[in-house]
Amino acid sequence: MESVIQAVNWFVTLPGPVLMFIIFFILNLLLRMKFTRALRAAFMYAMGLFALSTFAFDVFLGTVGSAASEMINNLGLSMTAVDYGVGVTPIIMGNPLVLMALPIGIVTNIIMLSLRWTKTLDIDIWNIIYFMGAAGVLTYVATQNTVFALLAMMISMIITLKFADWSAPHISKILPKFQGLSFPYVYGVFYTPLAYLFNKLFDKVPFIRDSNLSAADIRKKIGVFGEPGVIGLIVGVLMALFAGYNFANIMLTGIKIGASLHFIPMTMSVLIEGLSETTQVLGDWVQNKFSDREILIGMDGVLPAAEPEALAVGALMAPLAIVVSLILPGNKVLPVGMLSVAFILIGLSMPFFKMNIVKGLLFAIVVIAIELWLGTAMAPYYTELAQAGGVEIPYGATQITNACCAPNLINVKLFELVKGLLGQ
Repeated sequence: MESVIQAVNWFVTLPGPVLMFIIFFILNLLLRMKFTRALRAAFMYAMGLFALSTFAFDVFLGTVGSAASEMINNLGLSMTAVDYGVGVTPIIMGNPLVLMALPIGIVTNIIMLSLRWTKTLDIDIWNIIYFMGAAGVLTYVATQNTVFALLAMMISMIITLKFADWSAPHISKILPKFQGLSFPYVYGVFYTPLAYLFNKLFDKVPFIRDSNLSAADIRKKIGVFGEPGVIGLIVGVLMALFAGYNFANIMLTGIKIGASLHFIPMTMSVLIEGLSETTQVLGDWVQNKFSDREILIGMDGVLPAAEPEALAVGALMAPLAIVVSLILPGNKVLPVGMLSVAFILIGLSMPFFKMNIVKGLLFAIVVIAIELWLGTAMAPYYTELAQAGGVEIPYGATQITNACCAPNLINVKLFELVKGLLGQ
């Protein structure tokens, strides 16, 4: 049994592009795709994912995160809790309960498909493991009950799939290249119903309704200064100035962020080319098995987040989040981690605004506020995990948190209530 656990742990900790290459290659062969076509499709997807990960995570997130950290230090900002962002990943993944997330997630998905409770077949293995695993680990911290932790994983999977089902047609209507896909991606999918409601509200205000500001519109109106890469350059330079960087690093920061916003949409075309091969064959197979209904292929929410408008709003959210954190009532969180993943948080919501950047920025304020309140509420649980793992809490804070993932808070509070009712 121990060797099986070690093998599973080795497999799920492979680098993302390697993991997805293996999964897609095997999946393609199982779908009876020709060997050479299966190999090329898996490689194109993995290559696109590698390029996307390089620019979106290594360059964009790394550069924004570093500049934001220095900016916070330089401005002397501090809070009781610090949002550690992706820094909490090793804390979550180091807990053995995480190994149960994949089988629970897959079984739950299959049962829901069989009972017609979902249209989504989720093949995003990494996010099943991490996001469902996080819900279970945090629930265990709150209740010290393994059964509650496993139920939390199941509940997270159920509600994530339902949100993905609902949001999919809205997203593909505006971004047709995602037809047949859904995005059971916890970071962003839970904001989609809220985005739908806020779009209705925004449309009652003539100035906002008529703003019509997409990336293409900005380029038409202000030329080169409306290009995503140039917007990234300007935002990066301003952040680096506030961070107190020297001239060389100010320019390098601007160029890195600008390059990310320029190249990320390009990497998407490579990824989509490989993905379309698999989804076409997988779609045919699924429709043969479920000929009486529509089945959606569940993918990573970073795909729509790589659109130019989402990237532009995400870059502008970094300084906006700092301002909001300083004035938001009840907030105790310094939003370090959030600054670098903002484009992912907003990505699935942008189609509900027809990629309108003005609406996206206004909605971003709402998202930031909710994330900060979520982070404040979850800080005690993340802190307990961090202390148990010997993680040092940075920025002079006394607590550590992750200002993301509504299902984590839902499960923690639900099972704390259940535990209290059971008198445990």
